[in-house]
Amino acid sequence: MAAKNSKNRNDLRSISTETVAIIGISALLYMGLYMLLMTGENANPYIAGAIVIGLYLITAGLTCLIVERRKHSKALDDTLAPVMGRIMFDAVVKMQTPVFICDSEERIIWYNNATESLYSSQNKLYGQQISELFGISLMAIKMDKTENGAKVSCEGRTFYARYNHIKTDDNDFAMITTTETTELDATREKMAGDEPVVMYLMIDNLSEMMQYDSENYRPAASKIDTVIRTWAEEKNCLLKEYERDKYVMITEARVLNEFMALKFDILDRVRATHSNEASLPLTISIGVGNVSGDYAEKDRAAHTALEMALQRGGDQAVVKGNESLEFFGGITNTVQKRTNVRARMMSKELMNAIRSASNVIIMGHRFADYDAFGAIVGMTRFAMYCGARVNAVINPSDRNLLGCRNMLASEEDFIGVFVDEQIGLDLLTTDTLVILVDVNNIEHAESSLIAERAPALAVVDHHRKTAEFLNENLIEYIEPSASSACELMAEMLEQVLPREELSAIEATLMLAGIALDTKNFSKSTGTRTFSAALYLRDRGASPAAVQALNKTTLDDYMREGRFRTNVEFYRKNMAITTADSHTETGPADRITAAKAADNLLSVAGVEASFALVKIGDAVNISARSAGRINVQLILEKMKGGGHFESAGAQVEGEVEGVIELLKAAIDEYLAETTEIQKQTQP
Repeated sequence: MAAKNSKNRNDLRSISTETVAIIGISALLYMGLYMLLMTGENANPYIAGAIVIGLYLITAGLTCLIVERRKHSKALDDTLAPVMGRIMFDAVVKMQTPVFICDSEERIIWYNNATESLYSSQNKLYGQQISELFGISLMAIKMDKTENGAKVSCEGRTFYARYNHIKTDDNDFAMITTTETTELDATREKMAGDEPVVMYLMIDNLSEMMQYDSENYRPAASKIDTVIRTWAEEKNCLLKEYERDKYVMITEARVLNEFMALKFDILDRVRATHSNEASLPLTISIGVGNVSGDYAEKDRAAHTALEMALQRGGDQAVVKGNESLEFFGGITNTVQKRTNVRARMMSKELMNAIRSASNVIIMGHRFADYDAFGAIVGMTRFAMYCGARVNAVINPSDRNLLGCRNMLASEEDFIGVFVDEQIGLDLLTTDTLVILVDVNNIEHAESSLIAERAPALAVVDHHRKTAEFLNENLIEYIEPSASSACELMAEMLEQVLPREELSAIEATLMLAGIALDTKNFSKSTGTRTFSAALYLRDRGASPAAVQALNKTTLDDYMREGRFRTNVEFYRKNMAITTADSHTETGPADRITAAKAADNLLSVAGVEASFALVKIGDAVNISARSAGRINVQLILEKMKGGGHFESAGAQVEGEVEGVIELLKAAIDEYLAETTEIQKQTQP
């Protein structure tokens, strides 16, 4: 009590000193004001004195009033402080959610009753780190600036945690207040599980079976229909066949999660269904619209997902989420099922788009090969026939294209057509149509900037689609069943181009693209591949010129030898090779690596080959398959892509580390497919 009275006396003494100081200073100021008023010729001392005295009295009165109010306020604060402190303390103690107070080292020094009930399984919390309880540091809670605070969980309950700073004369403390969300989260999870999901299913090859194996068509269709309906009934899903061999299914998100956990085992069930005399593999493709919104939005998402599943070769399920795409299946090779009707339809659509554009820019993929360059040449001729102003973006310093460009030097129509990326960017207008050939991923295009900024984009490609485009494309002609992009271009040109419009040199370059991707017609070929080659040969394509293009220089031949001294067999039937580490590598070794991967397939027992070479900061991987192993799925796990028998990837890091990543991707692929392959044995 004596200490409190002493403090009050000191406060009053401080206030009195302030009052005397203010009144004294005011007196001096008003004396100066009086002297200023008396400086005039007609100054009246009485009037001046009255003004100064009046102002001084007003100032002194206001000062005394303010001081008096401060004294009362101070006394009131001193009276209420203990009461308010006790009220706030009781409120915090009795709060229904945990409250912690931590010191500067994040140790708990106090907690309320709700905390005791939460941590009933622990004897004492005093002295423990906040991160031991919530799995999140105090700094993380402090830095979370969201409206509700940081999301934390403990003892099967969930909370939002907010940071509050407490400062005293001696120390700084942190008070963590929480709001429990356990029941709310459970409700949200239940509602999310009830969210409807739209799925489209399509039997891939029954139409081909009806054409080539009509006797077994009906039994096969009946068997697959039974398998699909049984699968839907197991989960109480609504299934309707809206068109021959096509189904729509409505289910719930929790059921979809079960399907995804089982990796859409319906793919395996259908694949294991064998008609006695069926000569074609029986598979299905599934598109799932797992997005928020109304049924129309879910329906569009499901259609998009199904289209991507087909563009990736079928026999797989694609789940389209709000911001994600997930792929399941895809272990079988693609069956050729294109028709002249589709080629003619896509040709007409592309002609209309070209004629509506102010100019056309054509691109292939980075580090273009003969297939990409041949497709560029074919698409350029297609655009010229439509009367468009056309340019093709390439890398002028790419030595791999030197022979192709030399062949075109005598073609007057191609003078000034090829430009670099910078000129291509300058050619972009609001009505420009950009066409990608032999690539369907913008990141892998010759100029990703041009593709991203294109007001209208068309794609013609034979690689399996790996991702969605940011904007909807004007035209997408993606056919993984085609051997090459040049094969697709040959079919389109055959539909619309008069005989004399395609020169022999242009046909030769396109034939070189087909020969490259089919390893001289020994892999990935079908009747349509030979039909396209026949069309090009009829237009003057020279096999001898194609062979001359494929000849290897002595320097390239020596480079290939570097990959023959470091071959490692993995999982008995996969070969991994790297360039000799004692020699310097450069851009030319990228092509050499691809050739090395091709050559490894000729070794007995090799089912898949991988050639790695470090160029700059990235390790380039070229992968090839003999037809049983899907190298695209393996390299997709390393953010690469391609198609079933040929794929590639670029990975930052050192060669040794990338080899370990590659082995892990191979192991994951084999783990996913081994059981499936067992189930599909007849």
